[in-house]
Amino acid sequence: MAVAKTMCLMSGVCKAASTMRMGRDGAKALDAELLGGFAAVLGVPVDVLASLTGVRPSARGDGPSPEVADVAALIRQVRHLTADQVREPAEAAEELHHG
Repeated sequence: MAVAKTMCLMSGVCKAASTMRMGRDGAKALDAELLGGFAAVLGVPVDVLASLTGVRPSARGDGPSPEVADVAALIRQVRHLTADQVREPAEAAEELHHG
């Protein structure tokens, strides 16, 4: 479900978590819309992902915006942190937000 939510927020491609699982398991073919969504989440140009998968990209755009690519890079980096390492800055950010 986290992948589906992340993709929806980052790319506007909103699919059910079950659709993501079917794609992962090979029960659903990757299409141009999902290709664009995954490109945004991974922070890679659509053309690169298209060349790796053999799926034609849609004519919608060139891939993720610089902001979305930055968020994708941040997500990749945060994955290497422990829960405690993430909790402290998250709590500090929450305090700043609620002032």
